[in-house]
Amino acid sequence: MFKTLSLSLAAMALMGIAADVNAQTATTPAVAPVVVYNDAMGDGWQSWSWAKVTLQAPAGSVLPIKVEGDPWSALAFHHDPIFTKGYSKITFYINGGVDGGQAIAIKVLVNGKAVDSNYVIQLKAKTWSAVSVALKDIGGQDVNIDGIWFQGQAEAYKPYYVDKIQIE
Repeated sequence: MFKTLSLSLAAMALMGIAADVNAQTATTPAVAPVVVYNDAMGDGWQSWSWAKVTLQAPAGSVLPIKVEGDPWSALAFHHDPIFTKGYSKITFYINGGVDGGQAIAIKVLVNGKAVDSNYVIQLKAKTWSAVSVALKDIGGQDVNIDGIWFQGQAEAYKPYYVDKIQIE
């Protein structure tokens, strides 16, 4: 009887460990980044911009987006709604071009409307900068977003470049 009880306890312990491993993998799925633009538009994304935009502008070995515009104009991306649970940030590379100094607001859209946030970055001249914007800081955490804006502020702005935009 002691041998049977020991084997049963050992079997239950092994099954418990296996159940824990399966529970962990079932609750923590790997979330692949959503590519918005990486030298070309990502799947399902469209440019709905009202700034002057040149897609795939040659810049050495990359093909970023060149953007310039009037006050409040934007590089605007649209996609069918994407639920952001499991994602924490939007990342991209941005370059202020020859002049730099542009003030660009980063916004997400929910139900076609820009979410109010005061998240504004200042671009550096002739320098590629890696930027990571937390979704919680721009109202994009655990919601369905259907767009992303890079919006100029109250003044017209000189060309800047952006590439490798994704939701992670």
